[in-house]
Amino acid sequence: MENHKRQRRAVRDEQKEERRQAIIDKAWQLFQSRTYESLTMANVADALQLAKGTVYLYFKTKEELFLAIEQQQLETFFTEVDAGLSDVRDSGMRDIPEIVELVCEALEQRPGLTRLLAILHTILERNIELETATQFKYMLKAHFEYTGSLLEACLPFLRDGEGAHLLLQSHALVIGLWSLADPAPIIREVLQQPDLQMFEIQFASEFSQALQALLYGLERARTRQEKET
Repeated sequence: MENHKRQRRAVRDEQKEERRQAIIDKAWQLFQSRTYESLTMANVADALQLAKGTVYLYFKTKEELFLAIEQQQLETFFTEVDAGLSDVRDSGMRDIPEIVELVCEALEQRPGLTRLLAILHTILERNIELETATQFKYMLKAHFEYTGSLLEACLPFLRDGEGAHLLLQSHALVIGLWSLADPAPIIREVLQQPDLQMFEIQFASEFSQALQALLYGLERARTRQEKET
């Protein structure tokens, strides 16, 4: 009897996880063609033919839902970057432009993730519970530390812990540059003025240049420190 109850509970848990993932997948799909602001929990529920209240059983807020989406997208991003960095480390071709290209390509393939990263601190982390926020930060910490260690293996001028900090700096670059590259509609209209086009930037090229400048700067600073000691 007890074994039967456990089996039924396992089936229910599996069904709940499938429903939760279906909600995440549908919200992510809708997000590809809509802004975060215009997409509602009701839109997600309607697309899945669910009652709006059902979605809230799995995610208490819209921010919690999109934080779950961002976590899954970050998992796939880091998996790809880690594989690429491992190849670079094993090949011995420790070249700054190659590292930058690897990271930039992984971001370019995920414009939706870049959009979510840009609103992580200002929106998604503002209306969630402590447990959710803690879990997300520890997930990010684990990835920053592991991927950071791979960066340190590929770029010898980075010392222990500096790889993780470099990822934090890169994250800040993403937020700032995407905010400039994706302005509000009224600003897009303003930037049509010929003498204001200096404010119109392309995210991919600007991020690549900024990340290369950061890495070369760190390399030169470390070389200078070593000469002085």
